[in-house]
Amino acid sequence: MSVISCICHIMPYTEDMSLNKTKIKAIGFDVDGTLYHIPSEMSLLLGKEVIKWAAEKLGRDEDDFAEEYLLRKEKFRGNTLTLNSYGLAGEEIFQRVTDDFPIEKFVQRDARLIQLIKDLKKNYKLFIITNGTGRQVEKKLSLLGLDYHNFDPRIYCFDQGWVKPDPAPFLAAIESVEMTPEEIVYVGDREDLDVEGAKAVGMKTIFIGEGESGADACCESVYDIVTVL
Repeated sequence: MSVISCICHIMPYTEDMSLNKTKIKAIGFDVDGTLYHIPSEMSLLLGKEVIKWAAEKLGRDEDDFAEEYLLRKEKFRGNTLTLNSYGLAGEEIFQRVTDDFPIEKFVQRDARLIQLIKDLKKNYKLFIITNGTGRQVEKKLSLLGLDYHNFDPRIYCFDQGWVKPDPAPFLAAIESVEMTPEEIVYVGDREDLDVEGAKAVGMKTIFIGEGESGADACCESVYDIVTVL
């Protein structure tokens, strides 16, 4: 198969909302914002570079375009779809920006995450579904100190022409792990891309972050997911 190559602040949120712990056999992860926290400085710098690229492609003044772009981004809830709305190749532009971005300044080895993945792998099949390309994602995993071979399948949506919450990557994961959706939980930090995408195909979901969520369970950080599994 070509694809294979919550209110939760103050203390970790541990109440089991509807996650049937006894049935979960596989755990899928988003990467950016889930396996590592995205610092505000990193988000700001990436956003500026995306706007710079888009303004140049459209022949627009960068400063004038920035305000309009940010307003439109609120509607489309992400850079890729916002860029696409201008008739631009959103995935391609975002890939070019991230390829040149000094990600190593913000993503570093995480001993606690390494141990978490090691422990989870003893009892669950682990996989990844993330927007981005394989070369970008695997670089981030390496910087975190993770062996990407611990995750199978590894679905890099941009390599397949997909963008979450498109159901295609989630359906591909279900087919690859050969389990029912109810036996799979997907972990992500975006309500719109991760929670909605996974729930649409019947997967259970864990939301990483603060605030209300329609996920089956919520945690303040990825380290806390063991409290709801």
